[in-house]
Amino acid sequence: MSKWTYSIFITYLLLGIYVLVVAIRVPFISISVDTTSGQPVIVDFYYPHWAQQQNIEKGDILLELDGKPAQDNRSIQRHSLARSANELTITKPNGEIHNITVQHKDIPEELYLQIIFPLFYFILSFVVAIYLWQRKKDNQLTKLLILFLLTCSLAYISTGASSRGNPIGMFVINNCMVLCLVLFIHFLQCYFCYLHIKWPYINTKWLYLLLLFRPCCYFIEKFNFDIRNISILITLGLFALLVLYAVYILLTSYLRTKLAKIRLIAIAFITPFLPFLLFFVVPEILGHTTILNADLAALFLLFIPFSFIFIQLNERLFDIEYQLSRLRYYSTLAFFSTLILTSGIIIVFLDQLSIVKMTSVFILVFLSFIACFYIKEQLDYKYRKVIFSSSGNYVHNLYAAVNRMSKAKNQQELLNLFKYEIIEKLGTASFTITTISEGVPISPGEVSIETEMTNLLLHDTGEEKIILIIRHALHKEELLWLELLALYVSMFIVNLKLIEDLVCEIQHMKDNNDTQLPWLDKLLWTITEKEKSILAQELHDTVLQEQLHIARELDVLAGSTMIKKEKVLDIREQLLNATKDLREYCENLSPPLLDTFGLQMALKKLIQKVKIRADFMLTTQIERVQFHDATLHLVVYRLVQELLNNAIKHAEATEVSLRLQAIPRGFILQYDDNGIGCNIEDLMQSSTSMGINGIRERVRAFNGNIALTSSQNEGMHIFIQIQEEVESYD
Repeated sequence: MSKWTYSIFITYLLLGIYVLVVAIRVPFISISVDTTSGQPVIVDFYYPHWAQQQNIEKGDILLELDGKPAQDNRSIQRHSLARSANELTITKPNGEIHNITVQHKDIPEELYLQIIFPLFYFILSFVVAIYLWQRKKDNQLTKLLILFLLTCSLAYISTGASSRGNPIGMFVINNCMVLCLVLFIHFLQCYFCYLHIKWPYINTKWLYLLLLFRPCCYFIEKFNFDIRNISILITLGLFALLVLYAVYILLTSYLRTKLAKIRLIAIAFITPFLPFLLFFVVPEILGHTTILNADLAALFLLFIPFSFIFIQLNERLFDIEYQLSRLRYYSTLAFFSTLILTSGIIIVFLDQLSIVKMTSVFILVFLSFIACFYIKEQLDYKYRKVIFSSSGNYVHNLYAAVNRMSKAKNQQELLNLFKYEIIEKLGTASFTITTISEGVPISPGEVSIETEMTNLLLHDTGEEKIILIIRHALHKEELLWLELLALYVSMFIVNLKLIEDLVCEIQHMKDNNDTQLPWLDKLLWTITEKEKSILAQELHDTVLQEQLHIARELDVLAGSTMIKKEKVLDIREQLLNATKDLREYCENLSPPLLDTFGLQMALKKLIQKVKIRADFMLTTQIERVQFHDATLHLVVYRLVQELLNNAIKHAEATEVSLRLQAIPRGFILQYDDNGIGCNIEDLMQSSTSMGINGIRERVRAFNGNIALTSSQNEGMHIFIQIQEEVESYD
C-alpha cells in the first residue's frame, strides 16, 4: 500500500478504536430529569425495562453519578439528561437511598446496538475495504468507494461515544454523516465518467464545501451554546437533502440510460439509507416522535458493505439480476399479504398498539413472509423441481453459464467448466464426457434417452465425437437447459479449434520462415496502404505545397533581369522551413532519440519542441518508467505526442499540464487543460476526433484504462493507466 493509503486506514482505525473505547468504558443509560425544584427528579427512561429491574421509578431523586453530585453533571445542567454512568445513587420519596452498579450486560439493547453491532460493522467494512483495495489498486473509483465505506462505518461506530456526550464522538458522527454522502456522489460522478455517461448535475467539488459547516458551528457554540440544537437539525437536514439528491441522480440517470449497473447501485444505496431517513431523520427534523430510535434505524446501514460487494462482482451480474428480480417478486407478495394481516391485527388490538409497535409488527410479519417464500422455494427445488424450474431460474443460469464458459482458453478448460455447470445446476456427478470414433445416430446438441440414460453429442468432426453420458433421466426443463448449453459448447469448441489451427499455422510459418499466408499478407498490406495514404495526404498538404510555392518563386526569379539578394535569402529560408517540417515528419514516424537515448530523453526533446510551437503554458512532470516490454516505451511516447498535438490543434487553452507517473508494472498518464472543452458524446461521434479515438484504441490494445472528462468551457481531463501483463515477467 502507498503512504496515503496507510495513513487513511490508520486514521480511520484509530478514530474507530477511540470512540469504541469511550462507549465500552461507561454504559449508556439516558435518564431524563427535572431540575426545576433544585434537585434532579427522574421523569423518564430510555431503557424502561432496565429501570424496572433496578427498581428506578419516576419521582426518584438522582443524587450521584459515579460518586459525584448529580447537580454538577454538565449534561444534567444543560440538557436535564443523565447520559451515562457506571454507578448511580438515588433517593426514594420515602428517603431510602439505593446504590446501583450499571453494567453493559444488564442493558442488552445498549450492549448490542451501541457496541456489538457497530463493532461488527466496523470490522466488516474494513475487511471489505481491504478486499476492494487488493482487487483494484490505484483506481480512483476504488479509493472513493473505500472512503465511503470507512466513513459510513466510522459514523456508525461513533454513535455510542456521541450519545455519551463525547466531543470527538459528536464531531466525528456529525461530519461523517455529510462526508459519506458527498463521497458517494463523488464516486457516482467518477463512475459516470468511467462509463462515458454525461454528468448534468452539480460538480461534486462544490459539495465538499458543506463539510465546513460543522467546524463553524463548533466555533460558534463556544460563545453561544444554545445554537447547538439548531446546528444538529441543520446537519440532519443536510443529510436528508444529500440522500434525496443522490437518489434523484440515480433514478434520473437510470431512466436516461437504462443501465443495469446503475440500477444495482441505486438499490444498494436506497436500501440502507432510505429507512434511516424516513424512520428517524425526517421525524426528528419535523419535531415528531421518531418511528424508530437512531440505534435501530442505523441497523439498515449493515446492508452497505454487502451491497457494494455485489456491485464489484461483475462476473456474477446475471445471477445478481435474477436474485434481485426474485426479491422484488417476493417482496411484492409479502407486502400485500402483510398489509392485509396487519390491518386485521390493528382492528382487533387498536387500543393496545402504539405506532411504534404497529410498525414493528408490520416489519416482523413482512420479513417472516419473505423468509417463508424462500423456504418454500428451497423445498420446491428439492422435491418438486418442475414447479421450481418454471420460475425462470434455468434461463438466468444459462446466461451466467455461457458467460463463464466464454472465457475458456482451450477445449479442455471449456469441458471442465461445462462439467462444473452440470454439477452445480443439475446437482449430479453421475455423468462422463468421452471421445469416440464410431458413428452415432444423433447430431450435435441433440439428446437421446435410452433406458434411464441421457446421451448428448457435444461435437462431431467426423473422425472423433465428444459425447456426454448422464446415467439417469432428467426433467423436461433440465433437458431444455442442457440442450441449449450444449449448442453453445459445440460452437465454442469449433471456434477454439479454428483458433488452435490458426496458431499452429502461424507457428509453422514462423519455424519454416515461410511467409505464404495470403490472408495475413492481405491484412498487413491493407494496414500499410492505409498508413501510407494518411502520410501521403499529410505530406501533400504541407511539404509538397511548400515545395511548389518555392518552385514558382524560382521561376519568377529566373525570368527577372536583376536577382536581389533579399529574395534569394527569403527562398533559402522557405527551403529550410520545408526541410525542418520534413525532418519532423521523419522523427514522428520513428523517433531517433527513443532507441538511442531512451524514453526520458525523447520525451524531453518532444516537450521542448511543443513549448516552442505552442501558445499555451505547458507544465510537465515526467517520472522515469521502465518496462520489460520495450513496445510500451513507444506507446508512452505516442500517447504524449497525440495529447500534445491535440492541445495545439483543438484545445485553445492557456494552460496545459502533463504528468507521467510510474506505478508497479506500468504507468499513469494524466493530461489537463483549461481550454474550450467539448461534449464527450458529441466528440466520439465527430470525424474530427480521430486523435482522441486513436488514443483510446491504443490504450485498449494494451488492456489499459482511459477516462475522459470534459464539458463546454471546462477544459479536458484525461486519465490513462496501462500495466504490463503478468506473463511478461515469466
